[in-house]
Amino acid sequence: MSSLNLKDLFHSDGKKLGSLFAGQSGSGKTVAVVSTLRSAILSKEFGEYHRFIIIDPKRQVGDYDLLADPERDLDKFLEKIATERTTLFYPNLEFIEEDVSAIVDRVFDLSDMEPKSTYTLILDESSILITSTKIPLSLQRLAVQGRAKRIIPIWISQRPIVNRWTDANLSSMFLFRTLQVDADNLSKRWGINFEEASQIINEKPYSFIWFNLENLTTSNMDPVPLPKRIPRKKKKKNRLTTFFSEWW
Repeated sequence: MSSLNLKDLFHSDGKKLGSLFAGQSGSGKTVAVVSTLRSAILSKEFGEYHRFIIIDPKRQVGDYDLLADPERDLDKFLEKIATERTTLFYPNLEFIEEDVSAIVDRVFDLSDMEPKSTYTLILDESSILITSTKIPLSLQRLAVQGRAKRIIPIWISQRPIVNRWTDANLSSMFLFRTLQVDADNLSKRWGINFEEASQIINEKPYSFIWFNLENLTTSNMDPVPLPKRIPRKKKKKNRLTTFFSEWW
């Protein structure tokens, strides 16, 4: 089995498109995302100009809050995006579409202001906003134009999202334990035998399938180790932080 390459997964180099993580509750997908994100956040390969932006509607304790302190106030969160390497937002479900749209617009604006800046934007429970027949305009913009603005989206959902806007703008799909109907639908959609692959991951708990959409190949992936909390340190100003702080 293979392991994930952090830069291929999270770094917006202007070439890679987004990724989708999909799997039932308890399948290991959130552990995989949080653990790999932790490694990426701590890695020097992403540089001082990179920002990790996480939106978590489910507000699960012990998940993304291992990476950053959650923020519930949208205005404060929009400010933090500019100055903090990793930010975590807990949206109000009543206003989630408006909040997500404001965050996407903010990241696009910051990208225009500083050409060296790069961004990873993680949207958990993506299926709240994206279905086979609808997707907010802000997420259409993120899916289609994000690469040009050095913004890589990571979509996370309990079931695989099949939407023409996201399908056409994905580099990778990571599939954990899914329903049989989802495996059937994916096989029909992509012409790959996901049923056979599903049997393999069911035999090894928390393992998953990497479906590379650039060359239409699948790889069986090892389970990802449990994540640890990132120690909170006093924030140090770097050139990007200073630039955005003065602007804001």
